[in-house]
Amino acid sequence: MVDAPTHWTQFDRLYNLSDPRPYFRGVATGDYRMPGVLAAILARLMPILADRRETVDVPRLIDFACGYGAVGACLRTGSTMADLYRIYQADAPSAGDAATFSAHRKGDLPEHWIDGVDIADVALHYAQSIGALDGAYACNVLTDEIPSGLRDAVLRADMIYESGAIGDHIAGAMDALLTICAGKNKPWLLLCPRPRVSVTAIEQALAHHDYRLETLVEKVRYRRAFSESEMAEEVAAGLRHGLSEQECAIDGYFRVDIRIGFPNGDSIDRAKAALKGFRSDQY
Repeated sequence: MVDAPTHWTQFDRLYNLSDPRPYFRGVATGDYRMPGVLAAILARLMPILADRRETVDVPRLIDFACGYGAVGACLRTGSTMADLYRIYQADAPSAGDAATFSAHRKGDLPEHWIDGVDIADVALHYAQSIGALDGAYACNVLTDEIPSGLRDAVLRADMIYESGAIGDHIAGAMDALLTICAGKNKPWLLLCPRPRVSVTAIEQALAHHDYRLETLVEKVRYRRAFSESEMAEEVAAGLRHGLSEQECAIDGYFRVDIRIGFPNGDSIDRAKAALKGFRSDQY
């Protein structure tokens, strides 16, 4: 357990446990909000993804660097991260978590499929056990040979999303996944680069695949800085990438602008319309 974290690197040993409570209790101290925000966005985009498909199959999502499956858990139960924090604050055995999430599962959510990708195999197993994922692949797409199952999942995906945890690896990871597609499939990408991440590097990586990057939701509170020094470090990195201080932080929270990556020639007008008036602070 990280009772009073001062920097995100202190969570490295908590990412792959059989019981996720130490991780969630730690990030709760910073009011980490991105999975709930992403889930709310995905719920609005699901009908658009379904219409974009050229087959009768359900929309297929890839939760990249999914960890314990917080995005899927929020999406499928209608929960916010505050709701998840209340669940994981209780001193209950993790074996009962599947029943807890099953009892809260929404019945009116459109059918869909979520494949999770992460290097943390134990966390992946947990996420699948609580119903946050349908498929799971323990793989480092930057260094490992891509398993055939993951290749198939990428080639069928409608949306690949990440909640900011992979940091500087976003550009390389998305390049690797789009290389698998090789133009045979053109999934949309939902990305949450923190200020310390170079958006230019992501844009350049996507351009190699004839993709572009646009802002979909602005001024999202990612989480509070764990310390003044962590905030100073994040802002300094953002300034090096050409951001202003106002583009790096909001009221003590890291600021994130959620971006959508999509093929040149695609229209995202419906996606923008679906998110008109979206208030990320509600999640």
